[in-house]
Amino acid sequence: MVFFRRIYFMLTLSVLAALSFSQFVFAEIFKCEIEGKLVMQDIPCPDGVEQSSVDVVIKNDHPKVDPHAYDESQFSDWENALIKAGKVEVGMSIEALRQSWGSPQDINRSAYSPEQWVFKVGMHSQRYAYVRDGKVVNWQD
Repeated sequence: MVFFRRIYFMLTLSVLAALSFSQFVFAEIFKCEIEGKLVMQDIPCPDGVEQSSVDVVIKNDHPKVDPHAYDESQFSDWENALIKAGKVEVGMSIEALRQSWGSPQDINRSAYSPEQWVFKVGMHSQRYAYVRDGKVVNWQD
C-alpha cells in the first residue's frame, strides 16, 4: 500500500509541476520509519510511528517555449514539418529545435565539441541535440 501511495504522490507532484506556471512547487513530505525502513510519503505516518516533516521545494528556472508564440512564417516548410511532427534533424535552427522539443533542461558546453542540449522526456528519460553555430549538427533520442 505504501508503494502505491508513493507512486500516487510522485504522479501528483509531476502533474502539479507540469501544470504550474510559477517557478516553485511546494509539497510536504512525511518521513517515517516503518518496519526498520525509511519511508517518505505524502500522508502522515501511521499511529505509533515516529514522524518528521520535510518541506520540499521544486524550482523550475528553465523558461518554457510559449506554444502560442509559434509563427510558421519564421521557419522553412521543412522546419515547419519537423516542428509539427515533434522531430529534429541535422541542419535545423535552434529556434526550430526549441519549437519542436521545447526548452532544454540543461546545456553542456566543452572546449572543442558542439553544445549538448539535454531535453527531459518523461520522468526518467532524456534526449539530446548537439548544436554548433546555431544549427543542429547531431541528435539522439
